[in-house]
Amino acid sequence: MVRIRNLKDETARLKEELARVRDERDSLRQHFSLALMAARDADAMPPDCTLLVIDGWNAILGSGSLTRDRTAKDATRPVCGQGWRKQLVAMVQSWLDRHPGDRAWIVFDGHQANGEVKGRLRISYTGGTGSHRADRFVCDYLRMRLYSGVKTRIVVVTNDKGFRADAKRLGAEISGVEQLNEKSILSTSRE
Repeated sequence: MVRIRNLKDETARLKEELARVRDERDSLRQHFSLALMAARDADAMPPDCTLLVIDGWNAILGSGSLTRDRTAKDATRPVCGQGWRKQLVAMVQSWLDRHPGDRAWIVFDGHQANGEVKGRLRISYTGGTGSHRADRFVCDYLRMRLYSGVKTRIVVVTNDKGFRADAKRLGAEISGVEQLNEKSILSTSRE
Protein backbone atom coordinates (compact mmCIF):
# COMPACT_ATOMS: atom_id res chain seq x y z
CA MET A 1 0.00 0.00 0.00
CA VAL A 2 2.82 2.36 0.85
CA ARG A 3 4.43 1.67 -2.52
CA ILE A 4 1.15 2.42 -4.35
CA ARG A 5 0.70 5.66 -2.38
CA ASN A 6 4.27 6.71 -3.25
CA LEU A 7 3.66 5.92 -6.93
CA LYS A 8 0.45 7.98 -6.88
CA ASP A 9 2.30 10.89 -5.26
CA GLU A 10 5.10 10.64 -7.83
CA THR A 11 2.56 10.49 -10.69
CA ALA A 12 0.79 13.58 -9.35
CA ARG A 13 4.11 15.43 -9.05
CA LEU A 14 5.10 14.47 -12.59
CA LYS A 15 1.71 15.59 -13.95
CA GLU A 16 2.14 18.97 -12.24
CA GLU A 17 5.65 19.31 -13.64
CA LEU A 18 4.46 18.38 -17.13
CA ALA A 19 1.65 20.97 -16.94
CA ARG A 20 4.16 23.62 -15.82
CA VAL A 21 6.54 22.79 -18.68
CA ARG A 22 3.68 22.90 -21.20
CA ASP A 23 2.59 26.30 -19.87
CA GLU A 24 6.17 27.54 -20.12
CA ARG A 25 6.46 26.24 -23.68
CA ASP A 26 3.21 27.95 -24.69
CA SER A 27 4.34 31.16 -23.02
CA LEU A 28 7.66 31.08 -24.89
CA ARG A 29 5.83 30.63 -28.18
CA GLN A 30 3.69 33.67 -27.40
CA HIS A 31 6.72 35.66 -26.25
CA PHE A 32 8.48 34.90 -29.51
CA SER A 33 5.51 36.17 -31.51
CA LEU A 34 5.23 39.35 -29.43
CA ALA A 35 8.99 40.00 -29.58
CA LEU A 36 9.04 39.42 -33.33
CA MET A 37 6.30 42.02 -33.82
CA ALA A 38 8.22 44.51 -31.66
CA ALA A 39 11.41 43.77 -33.62
CA ARG A 40 9.58 44.54 -36.85
CA ASP A 41 8.39 47.82 -35.33
CA ALA A 42 11.96 48.74 -34.42
CA ASP A 43 13.23 47.74 -37.88
CA ALA A 44 10.72 50.14 -39.46
CA MET A 45 12.07 53.09 -37.43
CA PRO A 46 14.48 55.63 -38.88
CA PRO A 47 18.01 55.11 -37.48
CA ASP A 48 17.96 58.31 -35.40
CA CYS A 49 14.74 57.46 -33.55
CA THR A 50 14.06 55.73 -30.24
CA LEU A 51 12.03 52.75 -29.08
CA LEU A 52 10.68 53.53 -25.62
CA VAL A 53 9.92 50.32 -23.64
CA ILE A 54 7.76 50.88 -20.54
CA ASP A 55 7.50 48.42 -17.65
CA GLY A 56 3.70 48.67 -17.43
CA TRP A 57 2.83 47.56 -13.92
CA ASN A 58 5.93 49.22 -12.49
CA ALA A 59 4.82 52.51 -14.04
CA ILE A 60 1.30 52.09 -12.67
CA LEU A 61 1.88 50.62 -9.21
CA GLY A 62 5.59 50.82 -8.44
CA SER A 63 7.80 53.30 -6.68
CA GLY A 64 7.51 56.68 -8.38
CA SER A 65 4.28 55.56 -10.02
CA LEU A 66 2.67 57.84 -12.57
CA THR A 67 -0.76 57.01 -11.19
CA ARG A 68 -0.28 58.21 -7.64
CA ASP A 69 -2.82 60.70 -6.37
CA ARG A 70 -0.49 63.60 -5.58
CA THR A 71 -3.31 65.73 -4.13
CA ALA A 72 -4.43 63.19 -1.55
CA LYS A 73 -3.22 63.35 2.06
CA ASP A 74 -1.53 59.99 1.53
CA ALA A 75 0.54 60.62 -1.60
CA THR A 76 1.66 56.99 -1.65
CA ARG A 77 -1.88 55.72 -2.26
CA PRO A 78 -2.52 54.69 -5.88
CA VAL A 79 -5.39 56.38 -7.70
CA CYS A 80 -8.37 54.04 -7.55
CA GLY A 81 -10.43 52.97 -10.54
CA GLN A 82 -10.27 51.14 -13.82
CA GLY A 83 -8.42 53.91 -15.62
CA TRP A 84 -4.84 53.01 -14.62
CA ARG A 85 -3.89 51.46 -17.93
CA LYS A 86 -5.76 54.12 -19.88
CA GLN A 87 -3.93 56.81 -17.92
CA LEU A 88 -0.56 55.23 -18.68
CA VAL A 89 -1.45 54.81 -22.37
CA ALA A 90 -2.49 58.48 -22.51
CA MET A 91 0.84 59.54 -20.96
CA VAL A 92 2.82 57.43 -23.42
CA GLN A 93 0.72 58.70 -26.32
CA SER A 94 1.44 62.26 -25.18
CA TRP A 95 5.15 61.42 -25.16
CA LEU A 96 4.84 60.01 -28.69
CA ASP A 97 3.10 63.19 -29.81
CA ARG A 98 6.17 65.13 -28.65
CA HIS A 99 8.51 62.67 -30.44
CA PRO A 100 6.96 62.03 -33.87
CA GLY A 101 9.58 59.59 -35.22
CA ASP A 102 9.75 57.37 -32.16
CA ARG A 103 7.77 54.30 -31.10
CA ALA A 104 6.72 53.02 -27.69
CA TRP A 105 6.02 49.60 -26.26
CA ILE A 106 4.24 49.07 -22.95
CA VAL A 107 4.78 45.57 -21.53
CA PHE A 108 2.53 44.16 -18.79
CA ASP A 109 2.53 40.86 -16.96
CA GLY A 110 -0.79 39.26 -17.83
CA HIS A 111 -2.52 35.91 -17.58
CA GLN A 112 -2.88 35.56 -21.35
CA ALA A 113 -0.24 36.54 -23.89
CA ASN A 114 -1.71 39.08 -26.28
CA GLY A 115 -1.39 42.64 -27.35
CA GLU A 116 -2.61 45.50 -29.48
CA VAL A 117 -1.20 48.27 -31.62
CA LYS A 118 -2.36 51.89 -31.55
CA GLY A 119 -0.42 53.73 -34.22
CA ARG A 120 3.20 53.90 -33.00
CA LEU A 121 2.29 52.38 -29.63
CA ARG A 122 2.39 48.63 -29.00
CA ILE A 123 0.90 47.18 -25.80
CA SER A 124 1.80 43.59 -24.87
CA TYR A 125 0.72 41.20 -22.10
CA THR A 126 3.21 38.43 -21.37
CA GLY A 127 0.96 35.56 -20.36
CA GLY A 128 2.18 32.75 -18.16
CA THR A 129 2.70 32.64 -14.42
CA GLY A 130 5.32 33.80 -11.98
CA SER A 131 6.79 37.14 -11.10
CA HIS A 132 8.82 39.52 -13.28
CA ARG A 133 7.58 37.99 -16.54
CA ALA A 134 7.54 41.37 -18.28
CA ASP A 135 11.09 42.09 -17.10
CA ARG A 136 12.36 38.76 -18.43
CA PHE A 137 10.43 39.22 -21.65
CA VAL A 138 11.93 42.66 -22.30
CA CYS A 139 15.42 41.40 -21.41
CA ASP A 140 14.99 38.52 -23.87
CA TYR A 141 13.98 41.07 -26.50
CA LEU A 142 17.01 43.25 -25.70
CA ARG A 143 19.28 40.21 -25.86
CA MET A 144 17.84 39.28 -29.27
CA ARG A 145 18.44 42.85 -30.53
CA LEU A 146 21.99 42.76 -29.16
CA TYR A 147 22.80 39.41 -30.80
CA SER A 148 21.28 40.45 -34.12
CA GLY A 149 23.45 43.58 -34.21
CA VAL A 150 20.56 46.02 -34.64
CA LYS A 151 21.52 49.45 -33.37
CA THR A 152 18.07 50.89 -32.63
CA ARG A 153 18.17 53.21 -29.63
CA ILE A 154 16.11 51.65 -26.85
CA VAL A 155 15.16 53.40 -23.62
CA VAL A 156 13.65 51.19 -20.89
CA VAL A 157 11.35 53.06 -18.50
CA THR A 158 11.18 51.46 -15.05
CA ASN A 159 12.05 52.11 -11.42
CA ASP A 160 12.76 48.43 -10.71
CA LYS A 161 16.46 48.43 -9.75
CA GLY A 162 17.15 44.85 -10.78
CA PHE A 163 15.42 45.26 -14.13
CA ARG A 164 17.23 48.57 -14.72
CA ALA A 165 20.61 46.87 -14.17
CA ASP A 166 19.74 43.94 -16.45
CA ALA A 167 18.43 46.19 -19.23
CA LYS A 168 21.46 48.48 -19.04
CA ARG A 169 23.79 45.47 -19.24
CA LEU A 170 21.93 44.47 -22.44
CA GLY A 171 22.54 47.84 -24.10
CA ALA A 172 19.40 49.80 -23.26
CA GLU A 173 19.38 53.30 -21.89
CA ILE A 174 17.39 53.69 -18.67
CA SER A 175 14.82 56.20 -17.48
CA GLY A 176 12.61 56.43 -14.41
CA VAL A 177 8.84 56.33 -14.86
CA GLU A 178 8.43 59.80 -13.37
CA GLN A 179 10.31 61.23 -16.35
CA LEU A 180 7.70 59.97 -18.82
CA ASN A 181 5.79 63.24 -18.51
CA GLU A 182 8.91 65.30 -19.00
CA LYS A 183 10.24 66.46 -22.34
CA SER A 184 13.75 65.60 -21.20
CA ILE A 185 13.31 61.83 -20.78
CA LEU A 186 15.77 61.03 -23.56
CA SER A 187 18.44 63.47 -22.47
CA THR A 188 18.30 62.27 -18.84
CA SER A 189 18.22 58.56 -19.62
CA ARG A 190 21.98 58.05 -19.91
CA GLU A 191 22.61 56.77 -16.36
